[in-house]
Amino acid sequence: MMNKSILILVFLLGFAGMAKAQEDCKLRGEIRDSIGFPVYDAAVSAFNSKSEGVAFTFTDVDGHFELAVPCGETYDVEVEHVEYESFSQSVLVDRTKSLKFKLNKSTISLQEAVIQAKKPITVKGDTIEYDANSFRTAADENLEDLLKKLPGLQVENGKVYYEGKEITTIKVGNREVLGGNTKLLTKNLPADAIDKIQLNKKFKANPFSNSLSDDEEAILNIELREDKKSLLFGNVTVGGDAQEHADGQAKLFYFSPKTDGTFIADYNTYGKEVFTNEDYVSFFGGFRELMEEGSSFSLRESQRNVMLGSANDAAEMNSLIGAVHFGYEPNKKIYTNGFVLFNQNNLAFNSTQERISEGLNFLDEQKNDQNLLTTMGRFRLDYTPDSRSQIKYRLNFNYFENESEQLADRFLNGNSLGNTRFFQNNTGYGLKHNLSYIRKIGKDHNLGIYLRHQLSQDDPNMNISSSMIPVVIDSLAFNNLRQDRQLQTQNFQVYGIYNHLLTNTSNLRFKLGSNFSWQNLTNSIFEGNDLITNENFQTDSNLDFTELYADLTYTRKFGAFKFDVGAGVHNFASKSNFLTGNRSTNLTKFIPHFKMDVNVKNAHNVVLEYNQEYKLPNLVNLSDGYEVQNYYSIYRGFMDLKESLYHNLSLRYGYYNSFSFLHLYVGGTYVRSIDNMQTSSELVPPTQFNSLINNTEDDQNLVLYFGGGKRFNRFYSLNANANLSFMDYFTNISSINPTDGTMEQNWVNNTAFTQNYTLTNTFKFKKKVELDLGLNYLTSRFESVTDFDFVTWRPFAKAAWSITDKFLLQSDYSYRIQYQNDELINENQALNASLRFHVAKSTYLTFIAGNILGNDQLVNSSFDSKSNQTVINTRELLGRYFLLQLRYKF
Repeated sequence: MMNKSILILVFLLGFAGMAKAQEDCKLRGEIRDSIGFPVYDAAVSAFNSKSEGVAFTFTDVDGHFELAVPCGETYDVEVEHVEYESFSQSVLVDRTKSLKFKLNKSTISLQEAVIQAKKPITVKGDTIEYDANSFRTAADENLEDLLKKLPGLQVENGKVYYEGKEITTIKVGNREVLGGNTKLLTKNLPADAIDKIQLNKKFKANPFSNSLSDDEEAILNIELREDKKSLLFGNVTVGGDAQEHADGQAKLFYFSPKTDGTFIADYNTYGKEVFTNEDYVSFFGGFRELMEEGSSFSLRESQRNVMLGSANDAAEMNSLIGAVHFGYEPNKKIYTNGFVLFNQNNLAFNSTQERISEGLNFLDEQKNDQNLLTTMGRFRLDYTPDSRSQIKYRLNFNYFENESEQLADRFLNGNSLGNTRFFQNNTGYGLKHNLSYIRKIGKDHNLGIYLRHQLSQDDPNMNISSSMIPVVIDSLAFNNLRQDRQLQTQNFQVYGIYNHLLTNTSNLRFKLGSNFSWQNLTNSIFEGNDLITNENFQTDSNLDFTELYADLTYTRKFGAFKFDVGAGVHNFASKSNFLTGNRSTNLTKFIPHFKMDVNVKNAHNVVLEYNQEYKLPNLVNLSDGYEVQNYYSIYRGFMDLKESLYHNLSLRYGYYNSFSFLHLYVGGTYVRSIDNMQTSSELVPPTQFNSLINNTEDDQNLVLYFGGGKRFNRFYSLNANANLSFMDYFTNISSINPTDGTMEQNWVNNTAFTQNYTLTNTFKFKKKVELDLGLNYLTSRFESVTDFDFVTWRPFAKAAWSITDKFLLQSDYSYRIQYQNDELINENQALNASLRFHVAKSTYLTFIAGNILGNDQLVNSSFDSKSNQTVINTRELLGRYFLLQLRYKF
């Protein structure tokens, strides 16, 4: 088959590159001191004629070393040790050679091993510093492009990962910019303004943390070139075609010793996605922000009902984004910054949705129109009154207006069900305050006090009108259904964390805190303008939740091993009021946790972690009034839900060698839940009624991941990653027996096994040509009442060719082949290209050709375990387009 041939070809290319990389010579040697004793742990580096580091190692206990370097070149071999003088020798390596070096004692100890020649990578304790110019190519436009070339880092759509974990903090000149949003920074900071990139593997948000305080994370700091400091720089772009498409961008940056500012604006009409659902959640803080600095919250998360659409190549799309950031540091005690972002998004596209189950085939032909207006911002103030204390304040705010209209012609088994109009108007706002006071006590102890407050309101109102088949709820037919809904949530947290260093190898951490939540939900359902007053059609509910907890953790370090063992006592209390009754809960739980961290020579890292957590139902989960979700799905809470217990176990291993350009990570997480809140569905075609119920069986979820890369030489590197997910869970499905018409209720055991593999081969030739060849393979198998297999093969290629100093040609191609149960359901090819002409010193003219092959649709398939249905979505794409773009850099 063609797809298998492509797979074999890509892998052969990868192994051909590896075979080429193996045409190396061995450079062996031994290092002794002035009296003949072997020198252990000396750093040995080899640099080529361009001062690029090509190999690095340490001597063993006998003073021996071995380097693998390409044959036929002359190398500067440099040796360094903290107790000896540096040594350097030029060596022609045309065959395998053995050398002997003698080191003399040094009267000055080196603080770090720094090679005198300019190195691509320098290791400074827990910080890895990359020289940007050593990795930058002519095709690099922004920070994201540059980060993709750095060994040890992985980049996916603007997000950066180290050892499989996302880096959530990226600073510029050790300052937070753009409200801390990493994606906005990586996609907009110009690559040619960057001098160095510093990866701190063990950054501590608490500046007074002792050596055993467990709040370390990896962060990035970007250092700008000297000629970009105290100077406004960036670029302005205008473009479009002669008819329907337009493009305009402005990216301006300013950094000085005390002040920094950024302005970003982007407008386009040709389907370039600027702002996504993921970006929205990230800006608002998401659930992760509640967990920062040791916070805790035990209510199930409520999802904000915002529909941005995911059509980055929609048939019609207008996007406008504007962002302004400022930062000011008048002195070393005070730092403040602010950030505001405005976004407007308009999408229009046609699509079809098939929902297939046993004996039933629903087909909806849809016309979609989505409009979003949102404003969000962040204010930060850091005050350090003295060397022993720090005060931090954060304010986040958010406002949005979201309109979504869908016109659907509906069919069941080929028979028309008429047409339905679904309209939703959702407005809302959110406000968050965080205040913290951190104090160093004595020499090695520290105390942190944290206060957090959050307020939000969502008003997702909707209207559903049907020409033929109405929405039916409790035997009431709705041809013109209107729903007015409002959810208000307020959370308040106050807690303290005290770290007491008992010895240099042991620490005691005590945490005492409380969480409070107040929620109010109202909902009314109308037929036209007539309010429905029947039971369960009106909702007026509220919930008061309190959590009090105390937690003690003992940390002990034994050489390369560090253990955290602890437990907490949590008391949960909640009171809920509904129109149909009241509910109260009061329970106390003992929650243990454990973590083991192993670090070997700062290259190998193993982390084993286990913890338990309880999740209690929120107000939406409990409220028993009807909530219309769309024209085929109705939701209703369940008052008798109880808490769920989750056992979480994770193991990960990471290896990183900066001088051999090899990085590797592998790990997995396992979650077993007791009394998990799972979906309970009642299928009465064409409507599905959903609720939640505690599963009496144990659900489980296993995730395995792998990633790694190797830069074999300056011409070739290989990257591979894999993600595997296995879920074993239960859903409760009630359906009509076709034989006698009775309703049958069954617990259905569902399993889902998803595998995603990607291999990428990167070839570089003298910083003129860069070529990526790769393959992505995705397969999902679902086993439920019926079984389904989905397979997608996607070979891809990306090329950048700096033809001359004036011309840069870029292109990308992908070929997607999709199968369902071994039957081909879609083939999709995408080809884009651009040619950039360097008109003058700071002026660039670019011709862009998008979707050259004219592909007009994209198919995605999945399985919905709630309804035991296969879901196939087919979406209309933008089509072929051509643009001319003029950019000025300064």
